[in-house]
Amino acid sequence: MLPTPFHFPALDVPTLLTVYQMVATLMMLVTVGGAWGTRGRYGMWFWAGAFASVALAQLVRSWLLAVAPPSLLTMTVGHIGGVLSSVLVLLGVRAFLGLPLRWQPAALFAGLVALGSVSALTLGQPLWVSLSLTLSASALLRCFALRHIFRAWRVQGGFALSLMLLVLGLSVAAHALRALTSTPGFAGSSEHAVATNSVWLLVFIALLIAQAFAVLLLLNSELQRSLWSMIEIDPLTGLLNRRGLKNRVGRLRQRGAGDKAELGMVVAMIDFDHFKDINDRHGHAAGDAVLRGLGRLLLSHVRPNDLAVRMGGEEFAVVWQEVSAEDAVKLAERLRLSVADEIFSTEAGAIQCTVSIGIAMPRSQDEAVDDLLGRADAALYKAKREGRNRVERAY
Repeated sequence: MLPTPFHFPALDVPTLLTVYQMVATLMMLVTVGGAWGTRGRYGMWFWAGAFASVALAQLVRSWLLAVAPPSLLTMTVGHIGGVLSSVLVLLGVRAFLGLPLRWQPAALFAGLVALGSVSALTLGQPLWVSLSLTLSASALLRCFALRHIFRAWRVQGGFALSLMLLVLGLSVAAHALRALTSTPGFAGSSEHAVATNSVWLLVFIALLIAQAFAVLLLLNSELQRSLWSMIEIDPLTGLLNRRGLKNRVGRLRQRGAGDKAELGMVVAMIDFDHFKDINDRHGHAAGDAVLRGLGRLLLSHVRPNDLAVRMGGEEFAVVWQEVSAEDAVKLAERLRLSVADEIFSTEAGAIQCTVSIGIAMPRSQDEAVDDLLGRADAALYKAKREGRNRVERAY
């Protein structure tokens, strides 16, 4: 026995368990609504299942107590439900982050823990053995989920991930501490262990609510991110649109990209030559096919950290990062030649065409994006005036 055990006032455990079941049921209904609305995206069915396993486990425990004499084995239903809930939390995190589920190891681990819990009571061990075993297992499972969220938070940041990180961290600590403090060896006696465990039930009720709130906030954050992606993406080509270009360039500047004049960010404005003739001769469907083809071609000429954009109509743009102006001219020439050599397949037959390109580098970090685009556009129209199918650089 520890020399200074923590003693808490005893609370009515059956009442707390009923409240625990009611809160879990309510949180299940809320997350089921979210899962239904998102058609199961972002791992929402796993989150709903995490709350459902708690609610159903407590419901089964209450039903068993009502139809049969109380027994220690009856109480393990709630313990096992907690482990299943932690498995589903882990799977929900992995599904939300787009990671492979790999549910088999987690399911096998939960099954072994459940078997160990039942076996311990069958062999005459006290109830706290089952409770400590299942709580420790839940702490371990949630620790894996916490690690995944922490990695995502380091990359993306944001309040929603920060809150989920906090809630999962508190949940891991609560499960581990409850596993320890609910033992008679820590509490000082069986009576004190029961009292301590009753206080932990209050904590777990609060954590259920906090977890549901964090899940819904994550869902809202992802839906907003998807909405902004739709606003920033051109539906025909799948490239960024003008709004997306301005937003991305602004974020690149905030991160310090392009802060060196000799090796920075280059914007290339690209426009088809005589594109109206393609629409007039072959129809707009053929014109759209050519636009889509150029979009694919642009993507093949940019690196993962570069940007390919459809500005509107037949006008496109590319943002190359960490290149010199001379190298940018070479990249633009290579792109111009690739377009001239490309044969675009359309319903009206094969079509070949050329593009004119104007490139510009920021004169300073403070130059407005519209001014930078305007100078690249002026260079583009100079290329048009000089005979088309050429590259011009703004100075």
